[in-house]
Amino acid sequence: MIYLDVTSACQSPLNTGVKRMQRGLHAWFHGRPDYQPVCWQSARRGYRNIRSEDREKLELTLKGSVKGAGLYDSFAPGLISDWLHFFRDARDMLKWPRELKSGDVLLVPDLLWDNRGGFLANLRGTPALRIGIFHDAIALRRPEQSRLDRFFCARGVRALASLDAVICISKEAESDLHFFWNQFGLKSVPTHVVPWPVPFIGPRPVAQSNFSAKRLLYVARLEAHKNHLRLLAACEKLWSEGLSFELRLVGCKAYPDTAWQVLRHVHALQKAGRPLQWQAHVEEAELHAAYRESSFTVFPSLLEGFGLPIIESLWHGRPVVCGTNGALGEVAAGGGCEAVDTQSETSLAQGLRLLLTDENRYQALYAETQSRAFRTWEDYAQDLTKLFRMRAA
Repeated sequence: MIYLDVTSACQSPLNTGVKRMQRGLHAWFHGRPDYQPVCWQSARRGYRNIRSEDREKLELTLKGSVKGAGLYDSFAPGLISDWLHFFRDARDMLKWPRELKSGDVLLVPDLLWDNRGGFLANLRGTPALRIGIFHDAIALRRPEQSRLDRFFCARGVRALASLDAVICISKEAESDLHFFWNQFGLKSVPTHVVPWPVPFIGPRPVAQSNFSAKRLLYVARLEAHKNHLRLLAACEKLWSEGLSFELRLVGCKAYPDTAWQVLRHVHALQKAGRPLQWQAHVEEAELHAAYRESSFTVFPSLLEGFGLPIIESLWHGRPVVCGTNGALGEVAAGGGCEAVDTQSETSLAQGLRLLLTDENRYQALYAETQSRAFRTWEDYAQDLTKLFRMRAA
């Protein structure tokens, strides 16, 4: 049996990177007789079966507006819900480790920032294979961003060291994981780099170049390392020069202080008449439309475990202005990206200006997006299956 931990995706209908991975894996495995999605119940310190309300969020069939849920991305509501449903959830709890058998796999594509670590470590003596997926060590590499996140991220890194193997979404993520295991005095477990696929199900859309639209898109949560403030400053520089273009921001809030700073600048620019739009949450169909309607996207993030919006943009045939450091460089190396120094407002503005004014350069990058090969969910699932077999041997 393949047990997939889909906890984050069952807590919120948002579609940030970790949740998108869980939903993609669920969609791929769904329907297999040997597949079962499970949720962590933090108050009872165990896994449970998912219910209909979990499935609505997991499969994005939830009816109605997300409203307040779409404003912030946090695992705190899930912890509160676990305590509120402490008695109700008793009937849904899985009888682990007693019921785990040889050949079973528990795949955990989550951050492990809660109290799952001890439970997973206690499964070490069972015949089941425990595989984690590591996304990034941003909270540890940028401790000034949030002391709370630094604590929780360290907890997750420690929990991963108790598993049978860990899949890392990029070479940089793998390097960071081993660095912090060593720093924390933990013994390393086997790691494997398996990059993310394009997160969308279905054939790649046929996209025409869209140079004349002069629309920029940035898809990212509002948090410090996503670098929204420098992007807004670079865009204001170009608007002040007389360049005409639109900027659309899509991404939920992560932290009140950072979100407040970004939105204060957004509102000031809007008040000044700049063509700027921000949305905390969009449905999947609207996200596809946003990519199609853009001329190109910008991804000025300073640090990532992967950089999924870059792949999403290129898959839609839209060039990307982005950095090439670390994991971002791993993704950008295949073509279709205009390299900039994301720590420099001037460099960022130059990259944007180039793709807004130089049609030859734009068309060259567009052509590179068309010639890129993209990993699919089938590719990813096959890699996982090979890894399961190798680790079980």
